[in-house]
Amino acid sequence: MKTMLIPVDFTATTENTIRFAKEWAHRFGYNRIILLKTFYDTVFDNIAVSAEYAPVSQDFRWQERKESTEKLDNMADELSAKFGSDVTVLTAISETPLLRAINETIREEGVDMVLLGSDSCQSSNNSFIAGNIISIAKISPVRVLVVPSHYSYRPVKDVLLPCDYRVMGNLAKLNDPKDSAMAKEVQLHVLNVDAKERYLNPDEDFKNLEAHLHSYLQNFKHDINYSNEKNIIDGIIKYTNVNDFQLIISLPGKHSFLYYLTNKSISEALCRNAKVPVMVLK
Repeated sequence: MKTMLIPVDFTATTENTIRFAKEWAHRFGYNRIILLKTFYDTVFDNIAVSAEYAPVSQDFRWQERKESTEKLDNMADELSAKFGSDVTVLTAISETPLLRAINETIREEGVDMVLLGSDSCQSSNNSFIAGNIISIAKISPVRVLVVPSHYSYRPVKDVLLPCDYRVMGNLAKLNDPKDSAMAKEVQLHVLNVDAKERYLNPDEDFKNLEAHLHSYLQNFKHDINYSNEKNIIDGIIKYTNVNDFQLIISLPGKHSFLYYLTNKSISEALCRNAKVPVMVLK
């Protein structure tokens, strides 16, 4: 049984994420989808609300929670109706902070993947979840799929796989049995950014590295491509701009989408990188 977790906050970004989830779950054989809402209130939240709207009563909080719960149930019912009996849609409510709520749900429900929506610079939807995708991706023990708020699902046929030859062992993560459906149909386009241009006159060591790469990816249709950009991320960005991909797979290391996000401003990184969904492997 494959389970997908979607933290929600009732923004347009969340709505788009759920539309994407319907197609992804159907295509890649997910049996359960869990919609998670946390009602954790920080001291700052209460101060901010109180300052703007005067003291917040318990009745107001209770009514706000009641309305949010109803929205969550309606969201689950609508999604469930689209699946019929093929996929079970559940809701989960937590009183704990977002990151703890996500980790507890992953552990208790056997979650295989967390699906998150990201806002773009062009049209921010002020999504609380989107504002925390970096923290979520860092602490999640399972893979995370980040979907831009403007992106509509397209069949996954061409997948970009930036790969640092120094950490090829991480490619073993692609041979998870849960990825068998993807392995049958997608074309992996491996990209290695090599400013020294060793690929132009490969020595024996370089040829051995390529051989190891082919071995790791033997279950996938794949090809190897190179860029001579001095900056790894610039090389990846330029390559995505001139090719049509429906997914980017992020491995640990300097080629990692997550690595870039944690070393640049989040808003800049999202604008430059999240034009198509990005799957962060664990």
